[in-house]
Order: sequence, then structure tokens, then C-alpha cells
Amino acid sequence: MSGALQPAGACETIRERVPEYALLPPGTKGYLQEKIEFALKAPRIVSIVLPDGTIGNRLLKQLAMTLAIRRDEAAANYYWQYKAEVSFDMAPSIATGGIAAPIPYLSADKTQGPGRRHSLNPFPPGMKPGLLRRPDVIIVKNPMDRWPGRGNVDLDGATHIDNMLRLVEVKFPGDGWGIGQEGAYQTIAGDYKTRMTVIDVSDCNGELKKVPVPVPVPAPKTENETQRQRVPLRTVPAIPQHAWYEDWWTWAEQHGEEAEQAVAAMWDATKRGYAYLSAETSAFLHQHAPWMFTAGHWIADKTSQAWVWVDEKGQELYRYTAAQLKAGWQEIVRATDMTWELLKQVDWGHVGMTILKGLAAVVLVIAAVAVVIIFGAELLAILAALCAIIAEGGAAVLAVMLGVQALEGAG
Repeated sequence: MSGALQPAGACETIRERVPEYALLPPGTKGYLQEKIEFALKAPRIVSIVLPDGTIGNRLLKQLAMTLAIRRDEAAANYYWQYKAEVSFDMAPSIATGGIAAPIPYLSADKTQGPGRRHSLNPFPPGMKPGLLRRPDVIIVKNPMDRWPGRGNVDLDGATHIDNMLRLVEVKFPGDGWGIGQEGAYQTIAGDYKTRMTVIDVSDCNGELKKVPVPVPVPAPKTENETQRQRVPLRTVPAIPQHAWYEDWWTWAEQHGEEAEQAVAAMWDATKRGYAYLSAETSAFLHQHAPWMFTAGHWIADKTSQAWVWVDEKGQELYRYTAAQLKAGWQEIVRATDMTWELLKQVDWGHVGMTILKGLAAVVLVIAAVAVVIIFGAELLAILAALCAIIAEGGAAVLAVMLGVQALEGAG
């Protein structure tokens, strides 16, 4: 494919491919460029321990862009023109020979009716292997309509108005098309020559060429906010005070094989995960989840229907009642579309988290796939406890205490 014409010697971060696909809609290029330029500064890879015990690498550029957009979506209660990684069911189009449009998965919280936001679950319930696609960005026509599709019906049969202005696929340096990906995105867009944009990202500032130099493990930053990598956030109007990702986000790029410890389980002090938190997040977790900073383990107190954090000397340091965990879990489900089966697949050894303006941004590794979820900060400690309890083999007892199987079976 050919690139857009540009002056000799010039460098454009965003290059829109022509003539195969459409240019970006007026007024949208600046927003996407802001997110892309931030993503270029994020670590190239993060080490992930795969189910078979081997260590694989995953790109974080895409994840950084998704997190920046998702934060804006959440701040606007998902009445936002840009929607990151919307999951589409390709089955209707395949079954009708391309007549029916692929259908976006909506939130599992049906109490908000057909006007609810798109699902944030990367593996939404009901998906069929090979029939799910997640384009990088959907730009909608009407931000006050949460529907991100071009079709006129959702998976529940409710009617909608075509609201897809553009499907945008972003290719960072070194990215290529996956098997069947380009054709699937053309199908989602429909008339792809007018409704689909493919962006080639150029590293104009040489971010990808910077060679990391190993340095001693840095001490936690506590005062100098200017040293942190800022996240571009937007609301209506724009937020004047930006938020930031935690130190582990950029530290991973600087320390090679040690990177996984920067994204390690923060409840295990021996792995020093807590050392890479900002002062704000550290203070929050010390107040709401102090158990994260002391070596120990969770035990079930079936008599009082609770889970107790016990240190290495056998002393109780923290306690969650079953009622507290159940209420928190139900709110996590409502806010993120998480399912119990998905939670059980979280690789807790690679959970990264941060506080962004009252919201918690969490990067999870699920089935060796890095995904991002955002919810109210008050749920951060609950999610951490649930992940840790499950990682320590307590899933069965926890499920009984929470009544999870009965709840999901009834739903």
C-alpha cells in the first residue's frame, strides 16, 4: 500500500494510507495523534509468563493507546466519540454472506437497556472462537449515542441507528496484518473505502531507537511529578491536570530481563512490586489494602464467612467479609463486564495498577493476552484480594462464599 504524499524530508507521526482507505474525519486526527505519540513512549514489550512456564513478550504500544482512550471514555460515562477495542461478533455477517453487519458486543449489564456501552470484556460471553474481532478504534457519528455499530440491530434484537463514522486500525512500527484481519475489518466497516482508515505510525522523534541503559533500581518517586510520564486525558472540556501511569510502565523498558518484577504481584513484598508505585497509589493501597505490603497469605474463615490475611508469624493483619467481597465483585462485574471464569484466568503475577483521577487503571494478563480495565478506585483493593485468593488456590471456597456459581447460572 502506498503512503500519503508529504514534503520531502518531512516526517509525519500519522500517515493515512491512500487510496485504498478513507482519510480520518475532520477534527479527529489531532486526538488520535496525541494518543499515538504517548504510546510511542511506552515500553515496547513486557515479559509474560505463559501457562506452560515459558516467558513470552507482548507489545505495549497498543495497550498504552487503548488505556489512554478508555480513560477518556470512562470519564465521559462512555458518551464519547472514540471507542477503543470494541469487540464485534462476525457470525451474523458470515451466516448471511455479508448481508448483515457484524454486531458489537454490549455490556452485560442489561439494566441500562439497548443504550448501554460496549462490552469491556475482551472475551465477551457468547463469543465463538475465530468469530470475534476487535478493531483498534471506532469513531462514532453521535457521541451521545453509545452504539458503536453500523448495523441496525444488536445481539438482543433491539434496534439502533447506524452510528459508525469510521473504523480506525493503527499499525505501529513493525506491526502487520494478522490472518484474516484486514478482510474482517473491511466487513465491519462496510464501505471500507469511505468508512475505514488505516494509519501507519512513524517514529519521528526516535522513541523506538533509544537504547535503554541499565541503571540501579530506582527508589519510589514521592514528590517530583514532573518526572512521571503523563497520560493525555480529555473530557468536555479538557482536563487541565493530567494523570500518569505508574513507574512500572516505563521502568520495564529500561531493565530488560528484570521487567517482569516491575509488573509483579504487589501483594508479595519480596518481589518489590510496591517499589514502583507513585506516592498517590502507594498511599491509597496502604490505606485500603495494607496486606499488599506484607508477606503472608489468605486463609478462609468459614465460621465467620470471611477471608483473612495472615502474615508469616500467623498474625491476622486484614480481613474481608464475604459480604464485602461479594458486593465488590458485583460492582466490578457491572463496571467491567468481568466474568468469574475470566477472573480465574488472570495471571496475578503480572497485574499492574494505577490511580487515575479517582479511577483505577489495571493491566491484566488473561490467557497470555494483556488487557486493560478501568473502574472506580474503591474497587482496586477488592480486585487485588480476589486475584490473590484465587492464585493461592482458594477459588472453590471463594465461589461458595460469594454465591458466584448460583448467580451466574441464574443470569
